[in-house]
Formats: sequence, structure tokens, C-alpha cells
Amino acid sequence: MANNRVNRVAVILLSLFLAIPAFAENVGAFQKFSMGVMLGFGPSVLTNGDRGVYSDNVSIGFALSFRMAFPLTERTSLLADIGADGCFGFVDKSSYAYRRVVDSVSTSAFDITVMWNAFLTENFFMSVGPSLRFPKIKEYVQLDGKEVYSGEPEYANDLWLDAVLGLGYKNGAFEIGLRIGYEFLGMYKETDNYFETDINELRFRVYFTYWFGQ
Repeated sequence: MANNRVNRVAVILLSLFLAIPAFAENVGAFQKFSMGVMLGFGPSVLTNGDRGVYSDNVSIGFALSFRMAFPLTERTSLLADIGADGCFGFVDKSSYAYRRVVDSVSTSAFDITVMWNAFLTENFFMSVGPSLRFPKIKEYVQLDGKEVYSGEPEYANDLWLDAVLGLGYKNGAFEIGLRIGYEFLGMYKETDNYFETDINELRFRVYFTYWFGQ
């Protein structure tokens, strides 16, 4: 019985939480300073990596950010996002002395993004701006299915800089959209043992944002 009561209370609270935007004005553009949270998901693609660095240059990626919006005019605003972005792994499969070798690289990064946001209609908008990412890369090597190495490679760049374009739809507290980011500094740096520095990441993130107090 106690569990049933707890479940009913949870359902009521969740319903009230989701109903908050219904009491706000149905305005897309930001009318006041706002804070929100964003969750994104989508593919990352390595470009210019056509020399056989990875046999699979596509990986599933994610984004999680705390967001702030600063209104500038009736239809424009400045957005600042602080959070994390990364991908689960680019994979290279090969053979060595008739043995199967799998070399995979996963990334995570502390992300700071600043974007200018312009509403083209009441609810549809476009955003553009830079993104600074401070990455951490992990490399894993397997030989015949057994892990023989894991660690942070020395060839990872310490800073990534992206140009980001966003398109989306905002209605009250809810926002959904697509972000496309291109990292143009190069993911890797040249070392004594690594020379592939012309590899860049193209990110696609379908995201959802909830804005508090809209």
C-alpha cells in the first residue's frame, strides 16, 4: 500500500512539473534571463581521415549541458552552454601476424559553447557560434579479443575549437533541435610517432532542452 501511495504522489508531481509550461505565455523567443538543461545524442564523423587511420570513422556521440540564455532584442538572444560532449569510440580493425587487432579511441570533453540565437518565426530559430572543448582521449588495443593496452595517448590535442550551427524549435519551456559542429584545429597533434594531424571531427547532435521558469 505504501508503495502505491508513493507511486501516485510521484505521478501527480510529474504531471504538475510537465504542466508548468502551460501556465506560461506561449512565446518562443526568450523574454528574460533563463536557465535550462540540454541532453543531446547523435553521430560523430572523422573527416580528412582518408589514409586508413580508422576503418570505422563514425561513432555515436552524446552531449549534456547546463544552459543560460540572455535576451538581446525581442527575437535575438545570447546562449551560453557549459557541459560535456564525447563519443563512444572510433575503431580500427586490422591483422598482425595472423592475429586480430582492434584499436579503438573514445573521447570526452569539457565543453563551453557561446551562440547567437535568432528567431526566424515565433518558434523556429537559428544559432551560430564557437565551442571550446578540453578533451580527454582513451585508447584501447585488443589482440585476439584480449585487451593488451589502455591509456591516454600522447598525440591528443589539449584544445579543440568548433564552429557550431544550430536549428531548432522552442515552445514555452520546451526546445528541440539539431546542432552541427566542425572541429577545425585538428583532433591530434604531431609527435615523434604520430603524424596524422589533419583529422577533424564533424558532430551531429539532436538535442532536447527544458528551460526553467518560462
